[in-house]
Amino acid sequence: MGTVGKVYAVILAGGSGTRMHSAMPKQFLHLGGMPIFIHSVKTLLAQERVCQLWIGSNGDWLELAKEQVAEFCGDDARIHLCEGGADREGTLLNTLSAICQNNTIEDDDIVLIHDAVRPFATQRIIRDVIHEMQFCDVCNTVIPVNDTIVQSADGQVISGMPRRSELFAGQSPQGFRIHALLNAFENLDAETRKQLTETTMVCYKSGMPIHIVRGEFFNFKITTPYDLEVASHILDFVEEQKRSD
Repeated sequence: MGTVGKVYAVILAGGSGTRMHSAMPKQFLHLGGMPIFIHSVKTLLAQERVCQLWIGSNGDWLELAKEQVAEFCGDDARIHLCEGGADREGTLLNTLSAICQNNTIEDDDIVLIHDAVRPFATQRIIRDVIHEMQFCDVCNTVIPVNDTIVQSADGQVISGMPRRSELFAGQSPQGFRIHALLNAFENLDAETRKQLTETTMVCYKSGMPIHIVRGEFFNFKITTPYDLEVASHILDFVEEQKRSD
């Protein structure tokens, strides 16, 4: 610990976007004149420490991703695209494999993993994650939960009410030491892997301490048509926030 070597970035753009009720996966829909995932690409590339950015996209949409990158990002040599997988985990592992095959990865090298449909990450968040990675193998971006959360084992009766002050909602980007993340994947059995819903859970299941940094409430994930409508209204505000970072 104590140092951060090369910083790689991964954007997971392999989702089908069924909840958006669109023929096109939501990451390719336009927001403010360009595809949603391109906002994430530009934000990560604005961080000078990012040496490479890898985009994982499914075969049916990989060509569209290449076309949109070329149109909106030009020929930035840091951008690479690779074939996604059958699910989020498969897409992530494919991109990590591509990074390792094309580079010599040292123990202090890290990867920032970001959702393609979370376009409002800020430079402050990215800097904080990179900084925190000096002290840990895994770092998650989170925000406090404002609502009271209830649990229900059967979906009908409340079975628990966790203390709100101890609850946070996860966001991205998330930071990982590359070798540590790959080792965590290797240590999980197939049944546990089926239960994974996001990447830091891989490390949590392996017993690794996960540090946190503060996110932003507007750094939300666009999942539904309602989310896209909200995003279009707050875009100007978020762009102003980015300029002030």
